[in-house]
Amino acid sequence: MPDARRKTRNEHSSGGAVIDMRDGKPFVAMIATRGRSRWGLPKGAVSQGETSEQAALREVKEETGLDAEVVGLLDTIEYFFRAGDTLIKKSVDFYLMHHLGGTLAPQLSEVDDVEWVPLSEGIERASFESERKLLSSALEQIELVVKRARASSS
Repeated sequence: MPDARRKTRNEHSSGGAVIDMRDGKPFVAMIATRGRSRWGLPKGAVSQGETSEQAALREVKEETGLDAEVVGLLDTIEYFFRAGDTLIKKSVDFYLMHHLGGTLAPQLSEVDDVEWVPLSEGIERASFESERKLLSSALEQIELVVKRARASSS
């Protein structure tokens, strides 16, 4: 008789909200998948021997062409999904990142497009509620940093 118990597996990924300030306004690099119907943040699996931060920076570089530095952890999102008869529990560490350089270019084997989007618009565009919350948190943190910078310079 076949085993009726379902298989479960844990997966760990990392990603980033890469921010670039333009005329005092924050922009975020967003990727599109599923024929440009789904917008979100670059992310991917953490490889063996790699830290979560290293994986996030690597995935950002691979999927968007951008170089960035980690500012801090935004949040870890956890969710479940099925792949065949396996239930997968996925946790994704998302980091707030500062854009350093590179040329915005989609990794076409994995993403359909990549764009700089005003952060406030990115919150609306993100396809998943969890990523909308992350981007809202990023916006709050950026505003705090900008306010501190203004206060210290006056």
